[in-house]
Amino acid sequence: MNKVCKPELSEPGSPELFGPGVRTYLKLLWMFPFALAATVVWELVSAPNGNTPYLMPMLAIAGMNLLVLVGLLANRRIVRNGLRIRSGGALHLIGARYGGFLVVLMGLCFAGAWYADLWWRVSEYVSPDFGSSGRRGGTMFFLFAGIGCIVVGIVKPFLPTGVKICEEGLKVRKGVIEHRIPWHQLEGVALRLRGRVLALELAFVSGPIYCVMPVHLGSNPYYVAELILYYLRHPGRRELLRDPDAAIREVMEVA
Repeated sequence: MNKVCKPELSEPGSPELFGPGVRTYLKLLWMFPFALAATVVWELVSAPNGNTPYLMPMLAIAGMNLLVLVGLLANRRIVRNGLRIRSGGALHLIGARYGGFLVVLMGLCFAGAWYADLWWRVSEYVSPDFGSSGRRGGTMFFLFAGIGCIVVGIVKPFLPTGVKICEEGLKVRKGVIEHRIPWHQLEGVALRLRGRVLALELAFVSGPIYCVMPVHLGSNPYYVAELILYYLRHPGRRELLRDPDAAIREVMEVA
């Protein structure tokens, strides 16, 4: 179970990503799949034998629409004025969700676009599509993208993005693989604007800087940076990280 914690730390300077225009666009994105689904049904019913060359581009457009929708929803789940933490265990900041029903549906749209194109070409005795390099299978991209989305949609909920702040160090997961960063390898923490997004940057004693975007944190990067910096500079207080509430309360008292 996840919960939202709103600590009274220093005032963060995180830019607002979702203005009125973006929120209106998000509402339109929710309505678009239903309108497109109605159009697909109409095409299938009205076309002879349910076969139409327009089904493939419509399913591809539906998949792209869901791709944009999933991205916007993931960013809207970020807690801008606090921390999103998982209850129980060590201090675990939960990032935005990339898996689930919408991602699986996106994959089905992409795979369906490939199948619709193949079905139409076989029915109409049209030669297979060719890619830009002249090789057969230009629409195979949709099949592979669809399979990838379905796998991610099923697996990713069991491997949530986020950052675990433990006694041993940090555990960061942005994709499937979890990166373990011991405290002795971490040199510092910084915040940097990446476009309009305030990102968390982890500097190591040796090696490149590791960047974590807010969508992978699920929380305001400013608050996350304060937490990590405090326990980086106070090794004797890291036992508090076993209790998320106590760990956050400790930083609030000295902020």
